Amino acid sequence: MRVLFDGLVPVAYSQAYVTSFEAPDMTAAFAGQVNGLCGAGVPGGLFLMTGTHSGFVRFTVELHESEPPAAGPAWEEVVEVPFRPRAATVDLVPWADSALASLSLAPDGLVLPAFRVRYCALGMDEAQYPGGPDETADGDYTETDHRPDRYLLAFWPVGAGGKLTDLDPRPPDVIVRQTSEAAAYWHGYAASTSAPAFLWEQVEAESRVQEERLRRVKERRHNDDLRSWGGRLPSDRLRALGNSVRGFALEDRDLVDAVVEAGDAAQRQIAIWAARSALTAGGIADLDWLAPAWAALDRGEPLPAEFTVTSAMLSRLADEPSVAPAARMVLTQGTGNPGELLADRSLNPWALGLPALWAAGNPDPLRAALQALEAMRAATGTYGSLYKAFRTEILRAFPALTRPEPPRPR
Repeated sequence: MRVLFDGLVPVAYSQAYVTSFEAPDMTAAFAGQVNGLCGAGVPGGLFLMTGTHSGFVRFTVELHESEPPAAGPAWEEVVEVPFRPRAATVDLVPWADSALASLSLAPDGLVLPAFRVRYCALGMDEAQYPGGPDETADGDYTETDHRPDRYLLAFWPVGAGGKLTDLDPRPPDVIVRQTSEAAAYWHGYAASTSAPAFLWEQVEAESRVQEERLRRVKERRHNDDLRSWGGRLPSDRLRALGNSVRGFALEDRDLVDAVVEAGDAAQRQIAIWAARSALTAGGIADLDWLAPAWAALDRGEPLPAEFTVTSAMLSRLADEPSVAPAARMVLTQGTGNPGELLADRSLNPWALGLPALWAAGNPDPLRAALQALEAMRAATGTYGSLYKAFRTEILRAFPALTRPEPPRPR
């Protein structure tokens, strides 16, 4: 046995510490323990309670090679705790002060053993005053230099080779003997705290938090999908079309799904029909110079290049008598731009049919059909209360898109 320290330790707020690096937090040190005199809940530290609130008390610190004999009857309070130092040498530290003494628990360079610690005390009640902290004149430490309480801190290595066994991952603290009211008070404080979680419990708890967070994200995305796609989740192919058809799906998901299920050949025919209908509404579907565009679409080929350039199409339309005079003037004098002409239906209703023609030439039949239908709606103005007529016209042209009504409940 070696005595590592024997002398007076200044305490304040009834506290002193053994630390590997920094003083332990009181709540964490005693969390889940049964004893409230020696807190070992923070790795590498011990939180020591004394009867003296402020003053100097006698401390003895011993290091044993094995478990020492039981504490003698003179010690009124005896508790034991597990201890895992984080350094070969730890410090005995007063409250809010630097290290008072260094305690060498193991030779440097060797694997640190796990320890059992016995904390013994006597005179704790005698050290307390009804008024709480000692009231002394500034600089007068006569009373505080001679306190009646005494303390013994004994360390010894535990487990095979100084390592804790798998069957006992966190040895409990125990109250071996309790006599004073002061000790009973601090034991009651410790008993009121909640035990900290094991590392694996913390990991599992964090995993559950992450899983719940992911579940909520998935649920939110699922609900957003339902709201933005008309109450049903889209197929991967429909989802790939994105915002270009989402508004259509919100208004008439049944029709959109019918178009999706129609197949490539039918989708191509729907796209061409929608483009013709849109340009007919604008009064330009039968222009002679548009014939190559219709012929290419009928053959399942891309639109010829001259029909895919907006400025070229608008310039050519400016020479057509069927185009509104105001729109023709804007085109010929260069005071407008294609975007303005396409946006102002009252000025040029024919312009709203052009997106349907371009959509019909898309290489993806489904995208071509749905976007051409949406452009047809814009060209014909069949929104709101007029949508029913628009839908009836489509189903008349393509009866296969009619979906059977669900059976009525009896």
